[in-house]
Amino acid sequence: MRAIFIAVGSELLDHDKIDTNSLYIARKLGEKGILIDMKMVVGDNRDNLSWTIKNACKRSQLVIVSGGLGPTEDDITRESAADALKLKLVFNDDIVADIEEMFRVRGIDMPQINKRQAFVLDGAEVLSNSAGTAPGQYFDDGKVRLLLLPGPPKEMIPIFDKILEEKISPLSNFHIYKRILKFGGITESEADSMISGIYRRYKNPITTILASPGLIEVHLLGRAKKDIEEIKELTDQVAEDIREKIGEYLITEEDVRIEELIIREMTRLGLSLSVAESCTGGGLGNVLTNVPGSSEVFLGGVIPYSNELKTGILDVKEETLKKHGAVSKHAAKEMAENVRKLTGSDIGVSITGIAGPGGGTSKKPVGLVFMHMSTPEKETGEYRIFPGDREVVKIRTINYCLNMIFKYLKHDKV
Repeated sequence: MRAIFIAVGSELLDHDKIDTNSLYIARKLGEKGILIDMKMVVGDNRDNLSWTIKNACKRSQLVIVSGGLGPTEDDITRESAADALKLKLVFNDDIVADIEEMFRVRGIDMPQINKRQAFVLDGAEVLSNSAGTAPGQYFDDGKVRLLLLPGPPKEMIPIFDKILEEKISPLSNFHIYKRILKFGGITESEADSMISGIYRRYKNPITTILASPGLIEVHLLGRAKKDIEEIKELTDQVAEDIREKIGEYLITEEDVRIEELIIREMTRLGLSLSVAESCTGGGLGNVLTNVPGSSEVFLGGVIPYSNELKTGILDVKEETLKKHGAVSKHAAKEMAENVRKLTGSDIGVSITGIAGPGGGTSKKPVGLVFMHMSTPEKETGEYRIFPGDREVVKIRTINYCLNMIFKYLKHDKV
């Protein structure tokens, strides 16, 4: 079985809004052998949503819609689904009673507008919502399977989990087997040119290469209708061939972020870390401290954006800045060494560069970043000219530093 996911809400079309429901649903469906072929975000427009649901139901065996089940005028999922399937909406008195009781417990009267949430697709099963006022709906006429879920995750997840076990899982007749390999220090095009001859020999497992600035993920997805062992053996062999080809860049085969691996390994080794960041403005420290338990290993950092702070707090020599400039391997080395001494950490990492869009010259172009790692065993200096706008340069720099730290922990501290 294959599925299509539709997220509803004009706010999800904003560049800084992320739909997390699809990630949860895709993972849970995958565990049951069901793949999401397509996911879409549709704003609060009845015609657009109706058209999307109608065409999704023609293309897929299961369509899941999240959001737009609230009581306000811009909550149009019920009406849009009815339009798409040419069904009537039937008023359900039991839903109103449940909502009224929920408000009564809170000590307030139910607003009349909440009665809109009591309209149900003719023939649909009502899915109770103990965490909110918007019940879900499940419609299955043997041809179309449509699941309507509330948008807030705390409401959506328990409803989805229950209907997944009771109604959806029994429909699946496939087994899924996944492998994930994460690489650093190699570009997407470089990785693909080296491993395409391996994965293109197979339609099953399916290989997907995901790229973010500075990191590459290779996902292998095998599907088996009867016996999972056969596809498991083949998928494992493809993974082993890929690892043999570009294993020197391999970070992990776990489905975890590299910063989590760093914190975990540093905790195991009893090491500490500090940072001195100029052009990334504390971004590296932010990524590391987003990991629970980072306080055990991350001591802190300095953001010496100005030359005065570089010399005043980190004791970078004025002679170094005059002779080589703040964006130089010499300044980066002193920054890393001195932040390690200042904080007493085992590892000091520094970043200094030109994120852009201005500030570049013919000798030091935009995107030029010097990174340095100072440890008791060795001094490691790196520089790169990263492509992209200001934000991308900063992200690439942070990911490159994470990879540099991880390589040290993996190879030098074994």
